Amino acid sequence: MTKNDVVGADTGAPTGRQYIVKALVAALWAYGGRGTGLVWTVLLTSQVGIGAYGQYAMAYAAGAIVSAPLDNPFAVRAIRESERRFVSERSLRVIVAVTMIVAGIALFPVSYILWFGLIASGGEMVFSALKSRKLRDGHPDVVQRWDTTRQVSSVVLGGGYVLLHSAPTLAFATVLFCVPYLVVAAFAIGAVWGDRPAFPGPPKIAAILFGENLAVALYLQGDVLLLGFLTDSTTVGYYSVAVVCAWALAQVGAALGSTYHEKLRDGAGRSSSGPPMRHTLTLAIIAGAALLVAGVVALFLPVATELAVAMIIMSVFVVLRVVIFVDTVILSMQRRDVVRSASYAIVVVIKLGLVAALVAFGAIGAAIATVVADVILLTVFTYYLNRPPASVTNAPAVGDETKTRGPQP
Repeated sequence: MTKNDVVGADTGAPTGRQYIVKALVAALWAYGGRGTGLVWTVLLTSQVGIGAYGQYAMAYAAGAIVSAPLDNPFAVRAIRESERRFVSERSLRVIVAVTMIVAGIALFPVSYILWFGLIASGGEMVFSALKSRKLRDGHPDVVQRWDTTRQVSSVVLGGGYVLLHSAPTLAFATVLFCVPYLVVAAFAIGAVWGDRPAFPGPPKIAAILFGENLAVALYLQGDVLLLGFLTDSTTVGYYSVAVVCAWALAQVGAALGSTYHEKLRDGAGRSSSGPPMRHTLTLAIIAGAALLVAGVVALFLPVATELAVAMIIMSVFVVLRVVIFVDTVILSMQRRDVVRSASYAIVVVIKLGLVAALVAFGAIGAAIATVVADVILLTVFTYYLNRPPASVTNAPAVGDETKTRGPQP
């Protein structure tokens, strides 16, 4: 038996309740990681300075812009391709990520933004490669536990330094923060050692997946940047708090979709192989209600009314986004990469246009624009999910990728 035969597959078919429990556990671990990240933010700003934290944030953002689109072809294909393709593409994924880390180390004397951006983005990419086996097999709870463990390890090392040192520096705190990435890289190299690397699919498909992630990045971050350009930091702060809360709650949708990776892959991407709609809507309504209650309570607290109203509006976004997360997984398994890529590219223009048009309403206007954009996106996704592509209606045997059609419009 080779290492590739050991996939940790369950011997029995999970029940719907087990899928829900697994998704909730994954979401809880994700929230733990987000909480730890908030602690790190507070430590840096209080002990090193807000200006230093600004450098940190810029470097991390710059790295994400480079690595997220680069990693997306590997990430999408990792959950749907045959075992042979998965193993080969994971090998190249690790090679690319480690190359970025090495380049970052070499640029240490040159620029903080360059070296940290490359090490952090390469570290996240190599960690994604290491986690891809568990994610492929439908264990997001394990993936999120690993994520949180890495995050806590980084914050303990970097946070301990900034708290105990009399004059901490951003550079050394960041070096300590990055140490766990090197440990992850060592494990990832061991996992792919001896595997022949392969490019993630035909260049055309890889380019589509790369472009899709660029569009998604603009969809997720462009509204904040545009609002900051058109208004002020206070308005952006209100909107950002509402957005962070909304995305955190909506992660339960991503976790639910991930638990069905293996079942969807075996079912050739058929919607019937994914989460039952009643499960998806139940989690969506619960998550949305949580933010709605928080927003209503905030109306009676000494906080800005603009923030409270934005949270109430974003509760609708949470419901929509949970369903979109699940739909995204199904569309990916159906190889409808063009649909997802084109949808985000078009809707992001509409979203940013609405943010600009409603700028007089500040955070409230941006929240309305976000909800409208997600309504459009969900409508498009639902339309295509109700029209199965030929690759699903005439699906080949599982693992026979030579008979699988490309993405269908």
